[in-house]
Amino acid sequence: MKKTINRLLAFLMAMMLLTGCAAQAESTEAPPEAPVNHTVTGQAYPFLLQLDDHDGTHEEGEMNLYFVDGGDIPYVALSEYTQFLSVLLDRKDKSGVVYEIASEGEDELFHYTATRPDNGSTLYVFPEKDMMIFSNYNTFTQMVGAKMLVSAMDIPEVESFSPMDLVTLVNESQQTAPEQEQAEGNPESAADAEEPTEGATAPEEKEPAEKSGIPAMFTLKKGMYLNRPGDEVVLNLANYTIDIIEANGECYIPFQTLNDLLVGDEYVYIVFTGETIICAGYGCSLVDLMDSAPKHDLSEEFARFNFHELCLLLDCKYGLKPEHNIDSFSKFIVNNEELFGNLISTNPMLSSFAIANLTFTYFDDLHSGFRRGSYQFDRDPNLEAMISMGYYGPSMRNFMKRSKIFENARKAVYRAWVPGYEEVGDTAFITFDHFEVNRKDYYDISIDRDNPQDTIDLIIYANSQIKREDSPIRNIVLDLSNNGGGDATAAIFVISWFLGEADIALRDTFTGAETNAVYLADVNLDGEFDDQDNVASGYRLYCLTSNSSFSCGNLVPAACRGSGLVTLIGQTTGGGSCVVLPSTTAAGTIFQISGNKQISIMRNGSFYNTDAGVEPDFRLDKAESYYDRPALAEYLNNLK
Repeated sequence: MKKTINRLLAFLMAMMLLTGCAAQAESTEAPPEAPVNHTVTGQAYPFLLQLDDHDGTHEEGEMNLYFVDGGDIPYVALSEYTQFLSVLLDRKDKSGVVYEIASEGEDELFHYTATRPDNGSTLYVFPEKDMMIFSNYNTFTQMVGAKMLVSAMDIPEVESFSPMDLVTLVNESQQTAPEQEQAEGNPESAADAEEPTEGATAPEEKEPAEKSGIPAMFTLKKGMYLNRPGDEVVLNLANYTIDIIEANGECYIPFQTLNDLLVGDEYVYIVFTGETIICAGYGCSLVDLMDSAPKHDLSEEFARFNFHELCLLLDCKYGLKPEHNIDSFSKFIVNNEELFGNLISTNPMLSSFAIANLTFTYFDDLHSGFRRGSYQFDRDPNLEAMISMGYYGPSMRNFMKRSKIFENARKAVYRAWVPGYEEVGDTAFITFDHFEVNRKDYYDISIDRDNPQDTIDLIIYANSQIKREDSPIRNIVLDLSNNGGGDATAAIFVISWFLGEADIALRDTFTGAETNAVYLADVNLDGEFDDQDNVASGYRLYCLTSNSSFSCGNLVPAACRGSGLVTLIGQTTGGGSCVVLPSTTAAGTIFQISGNKQISIMRNGSFYNTDAGVEPDFRLDKAESYYDRPALAEYLNNLK
């Protein structure tokens, strides 16, 4: 910890010296700037929290917001915001991890710190320099108890995930070595050691793992995981004209800045409507309450902040910056004059629909998109849908066109419904268009498994049918030809079933941190993780892909490609490697982007982005060929 502080202070001192040298070169007589005394006023606002929408209820409380020098940009006190953050990051026990707030230093090096006691990661805030530094951003923002350095909300955390501790292994080997040596030298002692002495208590038998909830269905292959820490994150908010304020012994940071940096990865939207703070989980109905808020144009100050904060968010969290050849979002947007003019507009309708233009037209990556306009104007959902479609870029339009071609080709054979599991001679076809997880307990034996609306159910059923007594199945075809993605937990389950294990690599494009984990799934629900849970041997495996195979529908073929166990049939997949990041603007526009958590494929110790898609081994040019299954089964049997 002390080394980190010293490095950071040295870094800042060097910056200040360079700045001072530059100033001296311009004028040696410039007087020092007088310290600014800010007036900070606070008010408590109602706070509504809804992290899931299963019963439509929400929690209520209060949160203080602060305003500086009579302005209308809401700020929060660092010591108070970390209390909210601690609860948000500890959803299991809801006890919160209490961040330790401190201040130290003097003059321009005076700084505040917020430290997590459970892992020691620290945020350093330098108000005088408008600078924030994270010693380890990933551990500072991870869920309490999480083991994965880079994680996503729909990727399961598994209790057995624990790094190999070399020191512990050495200590254990040193402690057991004399006992082993004694036992080897004295067979009688070894025999005696195996027999419990009279009156001794027998070792307790371990209770079987609890079979409820998604994580119980997964374990991690022993020793098969890797956490690579990222770099220290240095954010110079002055480059975005975002001010950090120090007053009355407290540090104040814009509310939207901390929301953008710290909570988007937890799949929540946070919006301040001027009257109420709404914190809603992804897809929750609580956001509808925003529409009743007062309507008004933005002040010039707020409009500028709204734009600069958006640039900060995208510079930090948009995961496809290199692919889009974007170095700085401020430069990128300003160079597109019409887009810039609308994004910085005081008219909330113009700035909202500029987000639709940015995400659908300029990004056009299929994960990014506009979801709903700001609460600050009278929204018309039908108008929003029409305007959004008008902004669809060529990639989105082509994707929709391709999907329709495959949908129509399948309807010509299967009419309104395609079976999730179908046998054609010795070939089993498993078909689903979305990766979905709809249950909390899959160990309920009364569940009807033949259910394409729940991927895990469907795979459990398919496995039981394929492995039933006297089964004729030799070939297994995973049909992802019209699969647009979905829940990563379901994708991991499918990969583990198909390949025997699911090798999942995640990279944080913001910090450079990387995590690799190898999952095993309990597909046959017997509480064991063994070969009965997969079809990796004894069958010929195929995966049907098309340009409409996107996101998780791209991840699974990528894993299949790297395994050497599966033959890919069809067309190059549609890509989509970044996990969706829910986002808001300071003005209340809700949107999403391809975020900084990138699901990758690990090869030879390196992480590879799969956004360009996966090539097939054998190509099918016509969509009709995918659904003439008797002909396709015969074609597969003739492949060598």
